[in-house]
Amino acid sequence: SGLAPEIAYFRWTNPATGVEKPFDANTQLVKPGGDILVHASDRHNLLRPETVESLFILWRITGEAKWRDYGWRIFEAFEQWARLPDGHGYSNLLDVAVVPPQHTDKMETFFVSETLKYLYLLFSDSSTVPLSRYVFNTEAHPLPHFTWN
Repeated sequence: SGLAPEIAYFRWTNPATGVEKPFDANTQLVKPGGDILVHASDRHNLLRPETVESLFILWRITGEAKWRDYGWRIFEAFEQWARLPDGHGYSNLLDVAVVPPQHTDKMETFFVSETLKYLYLLFSDSSTVPLSRYVFNTEAHPLPHFTWN
């Protein structure tokens, strides 16, 4: 689907013993030779903002086009898979490893208030809410910098 699961785990080797933590191929997804494991119960996507927020910050700090490219791919995946068939909203997804993913008929409010806001800012001019003058709180509200007198 091009969207990330809610939770992913890194493949881990105990440094003291050199033994890799086992995983169950029947309940976990892993790309052959890959380092990321995904449990079956964690394959849902709630349309969270954290990845897009990070891409926005990285774009504003570095100016590297790849951050916008990643954001555009996420936006296209939301449009393709999370948007409801009638076009009237979006839905969380049950399993991002299944194409097409099944909708849950639920959309968290942070999708509109944070995820879409960060996508908008990612593709806006850098003068829109400049990071030199604003900081974002945990709910993606821009707050102006100030100094104590």
